[in-house]
Amino acid sequence: MKILATIMSILAAVVVFVAGNMYWGYKTDPSRFQDSAAEAKETKTTSETSAKMGAAKTSEKPNTDFTAYTAHWPKQARTDFKAAISKGRAYKIAIVGSDAMGIDSNGWGPQLKQALRKAYGSHVHVSLFAYDMNSDEFIREGKYKDVADFQPDLVLFEPFILNNNGAVAMENQLNDIKTAAAAWKDAVLLIQPSFPLYQATNYPDQVDQLEMFTKMEGYTYLNHWKNWPDPNSGKFKAYVKFENGEQTAPSAKGVKVWYEYLRDYFIAD
Repeated sequence: MKILATIMSILAAVVVFVAGNMYWGYKTDPSRFQDSAAEAKETKTTSETSAKMGAAKTSEKPNTDFTAYTAHWPKQARTDFKAAISKGRAYKIAIVGSDAMGIDSNGWGPQLKQALRKAYGSHVHVSLFAYDMNSDEFIREGKYKDVADFQPDLVLFEPFILNNNGAVAMENQLNDIKTAAAAWKDAVLLIQPSFPLYQATNYPDQVDQLEMFTKMEGYTYLNHWKNWPDPNSGKFKAYVKFENGEQTAPSAKGVKVWYEYLRDYFIAD
């Protein structure tokens, strides 16, 4: 019996020793941690990827129907704009005229350019062509060719009618427009007058002739004058700048009226 008890004790000790050794080996085996680490890493990567995708989806802007902004444009201009977008090409807009458009950020020209770029983004390429001259000089000095070299799809043209006042006969002014338009080929032409003057006499008649000519030739006339106060009223004087008794440029109020008219035309609500 003592011998049997001894043998049983030895066997129990061996079993405990082997089991303990196997358990310790399992606990200290590095491979048991590899799968868990890989799983944790995979879980983290998946979470990060999902988070990034979610953030990207949130930051994406919904598709914008840019053509809706062109609701007021001439039909041909709208068609050309759609075609340019479909081809992945920027639609080119040239803003041409006297330096009344302004050359700094406060002018209606730079403001309109900025507004167009903000609304249409990379779908438009806008360039300003401002000159301190009359229409005869614009043609004679070949400045209209600078515009042609830009290869515009649309031209917003203020044909120097105020600078022409008293310097260029009306017939010559209209011929200058024809010369420039021919050089700009297939560009859609929009014509506008310069700013109105306080209690002017001949100038309004010339602008009326410009409007009639524009419509007869099949171009689009943009009459921003209708948004200004009556030029014969005292209120109007705040909309132009006076220097030595001469009206030299639109004031900040005048620029605002002019710019907002054009902005609302080119970027429909």
